Amino acid sequence: MFDLQRFLEGLDLLYASGKGREAEGYLKRGLKEAASCGDDGAILAILNELMGYYRAAGRYEECLLCTRQAMELADELGLDGTMQYGTMLLNAATGYRAAGKYQEAETLYGQAYEIYRRYITGPDYHMASLHNNLSLLYSETGRLKEAKRELERAMEIVRKLDDADVEVAITHTNLGNLCFQMNETAEGKAHMEQAVRIFEKMPDGKDSHYASALSGLGEAYFHEGNLEASQACYQKALDEIFRFYGENEYYQVTKRNLEIVSDLLRRRQAAEKSQMKGLELAKAYYEEYGKTMIEEQFPEYAGRIAAGLVGEGSECLGYDDAWSTDHDFGPGFCLWLTKKDYRKIGQKLQEAYDALPKEFMGYASRNTTEQGKRRVGVFEIGTFFRNLTGYKKAPKEDKDWLPISQESLRTAVSGEIFDDPLGKFTKRRAAFSMEPESVRLKRLYVSLGKMAQAGQYNFPRAKKRNALGAMYFSLSEFLSASVETAYLLNKTYMPFYKWKMKGMEEFQRIPEIRVLLEELMEKETTDKDIEEKIEQICRIVAGELKEQGISGREDDFLEAHKASVLEKLMEIEKDKGHDGQKPVD
Repeated sequence: MFDLQRFLEGLDLLYASGKGREAEGYLKRGLKEAASCGDDGAILAILNELMGYYRAAGRYEECLLCTRQAMELADELGLDGTMQYGTMLLNAATGYRAAGKYQEAETLYGQAYEIYRRYITGPDYHMASLHNNLSLLYSETGRLKEAKRELERAMEIVRKLDDADVEVAITHTNLGNLCFQMNETAEGKAHMEQAVRIFEKMPDGKDSHYASALSGLGEAYFHEGNLEASQACYQKALDEIFRFYGENEYYQVTKRNLEIVSDLLRRRQAAEKSQMKGLELAKAYYEEYGKTMIEEQFPEYAGRIAAGLVGEGSECLGYDDAWSTDHDFGPGFCLWLTKKDYRKIGQKLQEAYDALPKEFMGYASRNTTEQGKRRVGVFEIGTFFRNLTGYKKAPKEDKDWLPISQESLRTAVSGEIFDDPLGKFTKRRAAFSMEPESVRLKRLYVSLGKMAQAGQYNFPRAKKRNALGAMYFSLSEFLSASVETAYLLNKTYMPFYKWKMKGMEEFQRIPEIRVLLEELMEKETTDKDIEEKIEQICRIVAGELKEQGISGREDDFLEAHKASVLEKLMEIEKDKGHDGQKPVD
């Protein structure tokens, strides 16, 4: 007679002693022995265990094979409708869910639920497990609210059970992962912390779900920017997965997460240690390797190649810090060639650039994202500027300047040129930095109109109507237009949106406007003094318009100053011999 109880105790001992990878062989031997004894009940129990093992190991075809065999055997044994059959259906459904066969899984979960309802009257592990697994199905099929509801039902049950610490921890883990999917990071982290605390109190080894809780906590720490804690959690999780299942699919995913976090941590630590800005790093890298490469491999072009770092990225603005190292950061620089030279040596020069050492001064190789491709390397001058602005050369006509956004122009003139013996790149770049005054005034005409319309006219009207949506969007439009106006009055191109406020710290004119705008951003749309702040900002702008000789009007309503801007613009157009044309609002 096959001793199933003793066999299952041996299986538990394997897992508890960290020998989970030996479980498959143990289960297969048991299956063979039970078959030789003709013990169909033991065979069914072992098939259920194998289903769980293969599911956790990511071996779904083998899991489903065991599932089908178990269901056929259960039908032969006449177990249909029993509690045992319900549990087998639950395991089978979970196998189908893990394999991505959601329709089959949902049907089986429903059948298991109907059986459990007939037998279970109070708090019970089986029903809690069903709610837990049904939640995973809902989560994986995008029904997140239903998924959370099922988990909360499971938690309500397991909290009432004796010796249910493991089940409580598992439910916390599942709730944590679900909260992350729903962007409820703080709640998700709290669940993961509780799960880990429970698992770590267990004296006889950790449940295999411990790894999931550790991974979840690692993700939470990552989103918080606590890379050290994230790394520690992912490493523990990796060790636990290996202990139970070896290098399975889940192991590989966790390993990749650990590598990403470890790489970012190394980069951040290198940046904090050296306190070197990205531009400084690029220049040092060029001086150390780039110059030598050009002189030794392309000596006849050494007097023709421009070098520097210009374009996208916070380092080109000088705004980078240790947090900037998590993407598109590392040793690298740009090399610019004339069209003729690029045809001759562009590809070979790029190959030589690619062969340069990837690590430098403690910094890891550049971690390039899909969005950050081709920020460094070899470029033809005209193509480089066309990619940034849409034009190979700075436009000659106002109508061609206006479609170029200020952000694009700022990108084209940011950064630093390290070498330019021919001077062609420097000249081309300088031309983009000199937007005609008529273009500046046309942009100013539009931005002043938006400030007046959104902030001084529409916001007060929306407030009288208590129209919160209109108030919010009016204030948002006013803030955006105010920032643009401030840059135009400083004759400085506006950077990418996330750096707009940072860039205002460098203002020579009306620097006080930045503080006022930030104060306005911190307010609720219903605050009483918002209109006062709006008018204060508009007064500063009106004063600067007078200071620059653009307007002589005393009115604080900016719509009135638009007329003065238009008059100034007409004078410039007349001096050029053009008929003045009113800008489009």
